[in-house]
Amino acid sequence: MNPRLVALSGASDPVTWAAQGGPLVLGRDSSNQVEVRDTAVSRQHCAITEISAGIFELADLQSHHGTFVNGAKITRKILQHGDRIRVGDSEFAFLTGAQEALSPPPASGPQSTSAEWKTNSEDDSGLLSSASGIMRMARDLTAFFKVTKVIVSRDTAALQQELLALIGEVIPATQAAIVLLSSAQEEPAKPCTWKREGVSEPDILVREDLVRKVTWERCTIYNETTSSEHVLCAPLVGVERTLGVIYLSSPAAGPAFGEDHACFLSAVSRIAAITLENLARLDSLRDENQRLRADVGAETELLGESRAMRRVRGFVARVAPSDSNVLIRGESGTGKEIVARAIHTGSPRSAQPFLAINCAAIPETLLETELFGHEKGAFTGAIAVKKGKLEATGEGTLFLDEVGDMAPLLQSKVLRVLQQREFERIGGNRLLPFNGRVLAATNKNLEQAIKAGEFRQDLYYRLNVVSITLPPLREHRDDIPGLALHFANKYAAKCTRSFTGIAADARSLLMQYSWPGNIRELENAIEHAIVMGLTDEILPDDLPTALLEEQSSALSSRRYHDTLNHTKKQLVLTALGEAEGSPVEAARLLGIHPKYLHRLIRNLNLKSEGKRSE
Repeated sequence: MNPRLVALSGASDPVTWAAQGGPLVLGRDSSNQVEVRDTAVSRQHCAITEISAGIFELADLQSHHGTFVNGAKITRKILQHGDRIRVGDSEFAFLTGAQEALSPPPASGPQSTSAEWKTNSEDDSGLLSSASGIMRMARDLTAFFKVTKVIVSRDTAALQQELLALIGEVIPATQAAIVLLSSAQEEPAKPCTWKREGVSEPDILVREDLVRKVTWERCTIYNETTSSEHVLCAPLVGVERTLGVIYLSSPAAGPAFGEDHACFLSAVSRIAAITLENLARLDSLRDENQRLRADVGAETELLGESRAMRRVRGFVARVAPSDSNVLIRGESGTGKEIVARAIHTGSPRSAQPFLAINCAAIPETLLETELFGHEKGAFTGAIAVKKGKLEATGEGTLFLDEVGDMAPLLQSKVLRVLQQREFERIGGNRLLPFNGRVLAATNKNLEQAIKAGEFRQDLYYRLNVVSITLPPLREHRDDIPGLALHFANKYAAKCTRSFTGIAADARSLLMQYSWPGNIRELENAIEHAIVMGLTDEILPDDLPTALLEEQSSALSSRRYHDTLNHTKKQLVLTALGEAEGSPVEAARLLGIHPKYLHRLIRNLNLKSEGKRSE
């Protein structure tokens, strides 16, 4: 019996050490029996000890990076003839017999059908000598450098082709393929294939059973041999899921794939998987961005040919190229956010984000978090860092809707951001730059709010660098037909129903209605008509009740609606009389909601009739 340790790669001279006569310690320190000059190896990494006659145990000495036997990490292990030990990037073989041949590694690792390994004492050695090990490491390292260069590719197909070509420089495969799985059904997509120059074999036939096995078990299979070929297959394991596999094959008559090939492919597959996953996500985001831009493009189109709307479009064209803050004023529903988006779309910042926040819809404490973000642990429930709208805007546009409803304390903080162009997250002490443009909108009279002490005058001047007041719909009625047709076509397409036009009586109703909710109310009315209508044409009865109650006299067939409204008036007046003028009690008597009763009183002009009767 001749127990000994033979260096395969990575170790310094000499190449053979006797394993008898006390513990054989491997490590980076020069005092060890086996010195391994590798930063990945601990000073005293592991030791081989004869625990009884002819029985040797390998023990890891609490190393940083672990000790591996036949590819498996160990703490203690009884060694057998032919076991391969890896510490850092160095490999050793443990031999006990007089012969030089090595046995294949045990079946605990990936199954191998390759021929025997031999020590470097023979001329036809299958083992790597120290010099050849360095050459192999240099070759693999060069290939890794090339891989890191190609992974910056923005094209998935080109990246796959270059990766397969680089893998072919290291691994002696004749053909290769990258098989990606569909995220929806996990069905293999058409593979990207590669073939070594001069190879005349038919195109690679990817075995689906191996693809499934490697994908499910997330393991690398090498030397999977059939009657016609050797196969090496590694999974592409991303952050969120397994994307697919890298599949290599070579003829059965040629050399089989080795463990070094499997290790190299496994490392490349991990790098490639993250890149391919990011590219897939980027493609998805790009498609989503195009779709959203198409939707936003429709929403930012300022419709209408009236003089008032031409004036608005001219204003947008003038202010869009600048970086000035803009205050957009107007009644609710006049399209202030659409104008803000149009300004952003026409500006040099159009490729950057457009973020909108409604200052009236969010409570003060939450609004501050939404604007400024917060650090982890800033308050109860702040379990992670959150970026606010100011930070997420980047060099884009931040739209503050209903800015007149912002709390006074928050007004002062926003003022500081506009003045200093910097801010801090809640609970943080690091100043972050603000490089965005601010557009603001309000339906309030800010001058009166300043006099009442509800709005800061200095913030008003910061926001009101340039301003415009959008006209209410009743002041540009000429645009109503065009807007109505636009909304009708939009919602007919969404509801997948045919639409041929708006009846004359319905158009008359639309033109004469007062539209207190402006364009938003018009859009809702048309959507209601499309959803509730029974024909291809919008009829008066398809429109909301509010329009009919206010304007029954505008219809050519007004007898029905006049009679209906007269009956409603009598019912409401009778109920009010019985309730002694109490709307709440009258609503209870009629069996309707008090808010609906108030709307009936307003639409049927019962307040004016009540005053005349007094």
